[in-house]
Amino acid sequence: MGLNDGKKIAIITDSCADLSKEMQEQYDVRVLPMMIRCEDGEYRDGVDITIEDIYERLKTEIPKTSTPSGETIEALFADLKAEGYEKVLAVMVSGGISGTVNHVRLAAEDSDMETCVIDSLSGSIGHGAVVLQASIWREEGMAFEEICKKAEKLCKDTFVFFSIDTLEYLQKGGRIGKATALVGTALNIKPILTFEEEGELCTAAKVRGHKLVEKKLISLVENYVSAPENVGRRYNLMVADGGIREERDQLEEKMKELFPNYNEVFPIRIEGILGIYLGPGMLGAGVQFLDD
Repeated sequence: MGLNDGKKIAIITDSCADLSKEMQEQYDVRVLPMMIRCEDGEYRDGVDITIEDIYERLKTEIPKTSTPSGETIEALFADLKAEGYEKVLAVMVSGGISGTVNHVRLAAEDSDMETCVIDSLSGSIGHGAVVLQASIWREEGMAFEEICKKAEKLCKDTFVFFSIDTLEYLQKGGRIGKATALVGTALNIKPILTFEEEGELCTAAKVRGHKLVEKKLISLVENYVSAPENVGRRYNLMVADGGIREERDQLEEKMKELFPNYNEVFPIRIEGILGIYLGPGMLGAGVQFLDD
């Protein structure tokens, strides 16, 4: 439970943050499940369906995704109020890829709790790392207004990169053209995606062959850590995987060795929503700067 001046602070997010059940409990974060529509029905991301289920379904279908229902959002606010919470920080997936943040803002307007709703401008590890760091500040006793201010700035100081093992799912989901997917597959091109300033996904780099992915991810993080304006700043590191845990662990060890001045390392398994669009075999890395 988060306490501040005797008042309980709740931190909420959505399942695009890819926080495991263990992380949700450890950092005391409430998660709104995104909705995943499959041929046989609708499921709540991370509740009724797992990433393993999704990877299996991707062999025969491309599930559709949608925001948490209004009823689910309103019910969460009602539960928090009933539990005695008086202030709420909501850090949601980028508005550039989902309408969730706007739906939460509407629900917050109908609540009499003091609520700060933030567009993370990111997703998965970038989005989740902002939530986890905000929770750390809360537990340190930081004032609610200061947490909100710092979390909003943190969204702009968080940089994440995701490799894609195959363009097949982006093409099937209508995110890229079939010709582009075929060319990428033929040339064994592995794009690395990031979030641009407005919170939309874009290509940060491309490598040929899976073996070069880890090296490129580390290089992209190093570009930020070693930039003159960032020298001396404190930072967190993030690593993520889509079904390749051993490679994530290996990446984590290399990053800890290369960037030893980190505060925290947040290892995250990519879950349902990003998994649907990007498919299995993803590897991710990122850095989050904590001060000016």
